[in-house]
Amino acid sequence: MEVDHDPIDDGYIDYIRTQWRKNNSKCTVMGSRISFYNFVIDYASGKQHYDGELFFKENKQGGIPVTFMNMDAKGGTKLSVEEIFRLDGKVSNKRILRPFKYTFCKQKSFNDECSEAERDMMKGCWTLCYDKLDYTLDEWVLKLQNHEIRDPGKFKLIVGSNCLSDFWRCTIRELIEAIAQIHDCGLFHGSLAGYNNYVVVGDQLKLFNIGGCLESLHDQQHSRKIQDFQEFRDTLKMLLAPSRKQWPERDRFLNCFEDANLNFCCKDYVKKLKHHPFLLTPRERIIYITSIYHNKISIINKEMNLKGGIFQAFYGWNKDRDLWDKFLCDIYEYRESKSYDHRPSELLRFMRNTYEHYRNYTKKKIEDVEAILRKRWDGFFELVHLIKFGEVNEACCP
Repeated sequence: MEVDHDPIDDGYIDYIRTQWRKNNSKCTVMGSRISFYNFVIDYASGKQHYDGELFFKENKQGGIPVTFMNMDAKGGTKLSVEEIFRLDGKVSNKRILRPFKYTFCKQKSFNDECSEAERDMMKGCWTLCYDKLDYTLDEWVLKLQNHEIRDPGKFKLIVGSNCLSDFWRCTIRELIEAIAQIHDCGLFHGSLAGYNNYVVVGDQLKLFNIGGCLESLHDQQHSRKIQDFQEFRDTLKMLLAPSRKQWPERDRFLNCFEDANLNFCCKDYVKKLKHHPFLLTPRERIIYITSIYHNKISIINKEMNLKGGIFQAFYGWNKDRDLWDKFLCDIYEYRESKSYDHRPSELLRFMRNTYEHYRNYTKKKIEDVEAILRKRWDGFFELVHLIKFGEVNEACCP
């Protein structure tokens, strides 16, 4: 990329010199470093980002690989490039792409006939310089659909018995944490619906292009935070859409993004999403559910056993024991155990006992035991999770 004017701002150089001369502090160190960059544009592709290099010294071996994002072409924001640069720099998280610098770029004017895209570059555009990225999310999805790339680690969604793969469990949980950290820094994203503000860098999915300050929203701050998460949910709906249409575990997780209670603490909202059974391994899931029995049973007993409540479908959970796996019947009939009644809270106690004693009755792995419990009492895990946080939103129920 060449420019048709002196790329070094002499006024800024004078400013640096003046600041250095005026520095009489013994503890303040000042300095400056000029950088040079170049990037290559494939005008025919219509891409909004360009691979390039960033140089801080003369280097025949090449510079630092970077990506320049054309912010004029990107659109979708009312902020200036400088404002976006400053906002992105306030949040440090491995799931957020942070820019090196922002700059105004112009292509040199040539006499040859040129395309509209080439004429636009002669006018110039504002860009943000980032660590080198592989694809924007929409490019990655399109290439997967066209079989131009094979990325089985990311493309595989379901493993085992309707469980989310490790890649997507970790990715979703860490992106939830990243969005929460944006909010903790007094900011909001503002455009997480769709694929435009996500990129693939190596083995990670990251977001970028933070949209504004919460302080400017006054009494709308809580709703704006929730909207960020719900826009993220809308993107997940597209990403988590495998060939099989029926995936109740996924659907119940996505329903959890609804915020029925406007007084609901945002930190609890984030915990409710992060610790949802859908984002846990089978082992983590059964340990989590049984830990609720140990720590919360006195609090949630009343809610679980409320006639006509969300657990109504689990009254009489123990009536069809002739259909159970033998090891479950053996655990149920264990002599030294207190007998069970038909209330839903007793099902939670039975699951606790199953986890603690299954090794004595079966050679099945914990993953198989968890799958049997989850399938037989479908939706029970998610409801126990919800009442732990004091939320019994009917939209989240099976």
